[in-house]
Amino acid sequence: MQTIELHPRFAAVFDHAGLRTFEDFFDYSRGQLINSNKKRDVLAFSLTKDDTTRHFYMKRFRRPHFKDMLFTLRNFSRLCSQAECEWKNANFLLANDIDTYKPACFGAETKLGIETRSFFITEKLSGTCLTDYVRNNWNRIDRSQKTRIVESVARFTKKIHDAGISMPDLYLWHFFVAVNDPQYDLAVIDLHRMRINTSSRTQQIRNLAALKFSMTDTYFDDDLWNTFIDAYTSSGFDGDKTRFDARISARARLLTSRRHPPAY
Repeated sequence: MQTIELHPRFAAVFDHAGLRTFEDFFDYSRGQLINSNKKRDVLAFSLTKDDTTRHFYMKRFRRPHFKDMLFTLRNFSRLCSQAECEWKNANFLLANDIDTYKPACFGAETKLGIETRSFFITEKLSGTCLTDYVRNNWNRIDRSQKTRIVESVARFTKKIHDAGISMPDLYLWHFFVAVNDPQYDLAVIDLHRMRINTSSRTQQIRNLAALKFSMTDTYFDDDLWNTFIDAYTSSGFDGDKTRFDARISARARLLTSRRHPPAY
């Protein structure tokens, strides 16, 4: 069985390009393959209609992991495809006023209710990957700007947690930033392992430890991390800030001992 769901905003664009069936989408190759392995790949492509060009990314799941199928059962109380999982997660974030990539379409192929293949298409985000922005600008912006960026990330992350969302892959390179001086508008990507309807403090600590691990010492000193903690706990936080910070730091040290330090 093959199913497709389109966001109405993009239906005419895909139809104009001849993308109508599951196979039309899944076999589409007019673009740049930017990430590929045996399980999935990502294709960047552009479509033009009425002199307007839109830029998209399509993630194709070729051999879904069984453990990922079980994850969807836990998250949504039913099995769904990897593509539908990301579609639902993206729409859940947007419904909670948390910016992410704009879902355009997803399709799934199943046999006896089990996913065999699926795809998920999003419109390209405006803005810049936050690690690219840091690498290119950190040495030429002043301390107050760095502080505002860190505070923006902290408030944005707190908003995610306040919405009952856990994001185990909350690394700095999964944030996008659009600079509207003096404001830094953020979005988050990579929603594959995102969980909804959870307020677990342990999950929040794990999320923040991943983020701290990704905030390399090359750019972020202890004072900036303290700025992050102060901003995160400044409103609606009901725990012991010192103990909370200590647990995050302990988990971040564990991640550092297991992995190569991030470079960007």
